[in-house]
Amino acid sequence: MYKHLNIDKITDVIQTLSLRIEDRFPQADLLQVCLELKELAIKSKGANLKLAKPYILIRIALILLIIIASTSIVYTLLMLKFDESLFRVGNFITVSEAFLNETITIGFAFYFLYKYEDILKQKKILIALQELRTIAHIIDLHQLTKDPTHILAEKTKNSPKREFTKAEVNRYLIYCSEMLSLTSKVAATYAFNNKDEMILNTIHDIEVLCSTLSSKMVQKIDMNKVLK
Repeated sequence: MYKHLNIDKITDVIQTLSLRIEDRFPQADLLQVCLELKELAIKSKGANLKLAKPYILIRIALILLIIIASTSIVYTLLMLKFDESLFRVGNFITVSEAFLNETITIGFAFYFLYKYEDILKQKKILIALQELRTIAHIIDLHQLTKDPTHILAEKTKNSPKREFTKAEVNRYLIYCSEMLSLTSKVAATYAFNNKDEMILNTIHDIEVLCSTLSSKMVQKIDMNKVLK
């Protein structure tokens, strides 16, 4: 029951978080980012369902290739005349080379079709993971100006507007941290039943990124509690 992530539950949590953000910061762009994250979570469910299914046309092509290859090899063997001339060095090398080239060509074609489905699926997953990585960076951009230490510094004409109270800054940072955690959870759903090393490494990188960015926000929250 608890052996894999339930994307529906994750989507529900993101939806609840968006409502919480809307209650406190209805005009903030962070709400739109959260809604975008929700769309990516919904999209991941459909993508994972499709990726779990075989590509029928590729499988049919692979079966046809096996049939054609088997028929070709059998036909080649049947066409050979097993007489004394076949076992002469020159003829034997020529026949063996032709048979080997045919086998290698079929082998490469078989391998390509066998791996092509994985290549297509890998490409789609990496695109989806790149979108999640981008969302993580966008969340980080939204919290950059939410710096508790601004109350200790003198403002300049180019200083960003600081309209939030301490409590609001705290809550804003908490929302950002939660969004980052949910982003990594959506990314982790692509790892279920997936053994592709590149995909697993990319998911791990996103998890590390989200954890690192979230740690910065937790430090700001702790600092905000200390400052008066």
